[in-house]
Amino acid sequence: MRLDLADLPSDVDLLQRLVREMAAVVESRDGEIERLQPIIKKLQRAQFGRHSERLDADQLALALEDLDADIARIWESRPGAEKLPPERPSHRKPLPDHLLREDVVLDIDHTV
Repeated sequence: MRLDLADLPSDVDLLQRLVREMAAVVESRDGEIERLQPIIKKLQRAQFGRHSERLDADQLALALEDLDADIARIWESRPGAEKLPPERPSHRKPLPDHLLREDVVLDIDHTV
């Protein structure tokens, strides 16, 4: 509604009705602004904020432990689980014979 401020009506009832209509429009716009402000803040945080929703490394480790246990349980329940896939031939050249070779066996069962 456009209102000519230079030519306002002199009827009091009409003026009161106009003021009520303007107040209703202002209230509806204020309500819309209040509804949109949290949405805008949420979108700004999603786009520009720190990425604090990342998965913690400890949580990831716990999830992987559960996954490893499930995989081990499945392998044990399958028939022929002891069969290992055949080794592929190596494309590396063997080391020369004059180099010393030393086999080192690490006991990692106690450290896990």
